[in-house]
Amino acid sequence: MDESGIHDTSPVLTVAAYVARREQWQDWTKRWNVAKRPIKVFHAVDCANFNGEFKGWSEENRDALVIRLLKVINDTDFPGIVIGIHMDEFRKAMAGRDDLRESLGEPYTACFQWVTQAIMNIADDLGSRERIGFVHEANDYKREAEDSFEWVKGHGNPRRTRIGLVFEKKAKYVPLQAADALAYEGNKRFRDPSRQARRSWLALNPDGRIIAAHYGRENMQELIDRLEKIRDGKFSDIDFGSGWNRAHFDLASIG
Repeated sequence: MDESGIHDTSPVLTVAAYVARREQWQDWTKRWNVAKRPIKVFHAVDCANFNGEFKGWSEENRDALVIRLLKVINDTDFPGIVIGIHMDEFRKAMAGRDDLRESLGEPYTACFQWVTQAIMNIADDLGSRERIGFVHEANDYKREAEDSFEWVKGHGNPRRTRIGLVFEKKAKYVPLQAADALAYEGNKRFRDPSRQARRSWLALNPDGRIIAAHYGRENMQELIDRLEKIRDGKFSDIDFGSGWNRAHFDLASIG
């Protein structure tokens, strides 16, 4: 899991995740490490803006590396999910809603909780009790995420599945670099979904394999309604709503 849009003036905040088993991530990491050479740690925002390890690169060389990396992600066909919130609209909708803010906090916390709960709901739909380890990029919201995770663990986990959450850096846990790419591209995509999709987004989501949800002015009330149901434990009443593009997310398919 990773996020995009919390440390700048980004109009959209996203949290994204890919799901696979440990041995699948091990194989993926080997191929990713080869494809990203000479880059040591891939950061999508640095890649886009020629900062960090990409400083001094030509656009041609940068694009060639991106194509290689996107192919590694595309070839795996790991199911993914990305949630985006238009931050100004969210704050307007949450004004005076201390009942929700107390348990859900800031927009990042809402996105994090929704991604986590969505994965738990899908596992429940499949009848799976296989334990799930959530690994998130280390950030400044660790405490808020841990509190939110404990809430999901206690209230949004009907099968009492064993789940855990750890925070790591991208250099140490390489699969976070895939989540970084999805969070970044989801952020760009959700800013104006009416525009033609970027080629990099289409490369990540060529056949609708990504569950994508964004909440803005037109459907923010849907998000608030869902947050209320999560707060009240009414998970069976939650549907995906107009903000979702759910085409392919089958945890059983990754085995």
